[in-house]
Amino acid sequence: MPPVYKDASQLPYLCACIKEALRIHPGAQLSLPRTVPPQGMTISGQFIPDGYTVGINAAVLHFDKKVFGQDAESFNPDRWLDTSRANYMDKYMMAFGGGTRTCLGKNIALIELHKLTPHLVWNYRFEFYDQNKTTWHTRNTFFARQEGVVARIVKRRN
Repeated sequence: MPPVYKDASQLPYLCACIKEALRIHPGAQLSLPRTVPPQGMTISGQFIPDGYTVGINAAVLHFDKKVFGQDAESFNPDRWLDTSRANYMDKYMMAFGGGTRTCLGKNIALIELHKLTPHLVWNYRFEFYDQNKTTWHTRNTFFARQEGVVARIVKRRN
C-alpha cells in the first residue's frame, strides 16, 4: 500500500531526491515571459528599456553554480539535506514556474510524487537495460522529455 502523504513528506532523503530530480529535469521549459514596463527596469544591474520581453528559464537557473554549488550539473540529493542551504536554494527553484505563474497543479503533482515514488521503489527494481549507456537525449518543447532511456523494471519479491 502506498504511504500516506503526511508520512512520505517527512522523509528527508525522499524529499531531497524529489527536489533534486525536479531541479535537474524541470517539467516545463518555458521562459515565463514578461514585458518590461514603460519606465524600464533594472535586472542584475542591467537597465532594460520599456517594451522588451524578459524571462527566466528554470532549466538554466537550476544549473547556476552560485546557487546550487560547483556540482550543479550532477544529481546530488545531499545538497538539500542542510536546512539553511535548502531554504536558500528553494528561492531559486522554478520547476513549477514561479510567482503568479506557478503551475496550478503543483501541489497535486508533489503529493503524487511523494506517494508514488516510495511505492515504486519499494515494489520494483529499476536498472538501465544497457549498463554502458550513460547518456540520453533530452528534447525540450513545452515539456522536457528524455529519449533513448531504456530501463528494465523488475517486480521485487517482498
